Amino acid sequence: MCNRMLDSCDRCALVVLCGGDALHSRVGAVRTLVAAGEALYVEGRPTDAIYALRSGSIKDVVTRPSGSEAVLQVAVAGDVIGLAGLSGVSSRTSAIALTQSRVCRLPRASLEKLAEDAPRVGMELLRLLAARVNATQQLLGEIFEQAALARVATFVLDMSGRLQRAGLDGSRFRLAVSRRDIASYLGVTIETVSRCMSELGRLRVIDVSAKDLRVLDASDLRLIAGAVTS
Repeated sequence: MCNRMLDSCDRCALVVLCGGDALHSRVGAVRTLVAAGEALYVEGRPTDAIYALRSGSIKDVVTRPSGSEAVLQVAVAGDVIGLAGLSGVSSRTSAIALTQSRVCRLPRASLEKLAEDAPRVGMELLRLLAARVNATQQLLGEIFEQAALARVATFVLDMSGRLQRAGLDGSRFRLAVSRRDIASYLGVTIETVSRCMSELGRLRVIDVSAKDLRVLDASDLRLIAGAVTS
């Protein structure tokens, strides 16, 4: 979503695990540049790490029985990706970079060793897993009760809020994810996403120019997101 990079490890969700810049090597964390379209991990293949996204945007997807792709997560700077890698089994999803992205890779084996030496690390891993599950359940719970316009408004607010929590500008950002991926994530059609984006623009709560999105009125956007189906 946003190509700007976290200016400090203090904003990273994994700072408690790797210790930030000062202790980055203690868990064998490796900073990696991922090209647009490149996969961090692939469905059906073993995965042995988790990732902190420092810049760019990455989608987590699963293949349906029909062969089509379902988007489960759209990660932005400050988010954690691949927590399922802690299980040590083959990944059930694929993580694909939407734009050139920078990530920190934390190996599972190093985290397990660190958790043995420092119980608070194990607790932090549990907290991250619980937070991811809770956030997903809350967002999906809200979306499934909403009309299409409210779903799109909620999606924009969610992206904006996560960027703000990472210390980045949540009022103006590049919407790297495609209309097709947004539609898959929200459970609507591509045409519905385009129509709703246009309607939000007409209402002057957002402005979209190509892939650049600007939140014009966050209060009204929240009101629209709060609208549920009858």
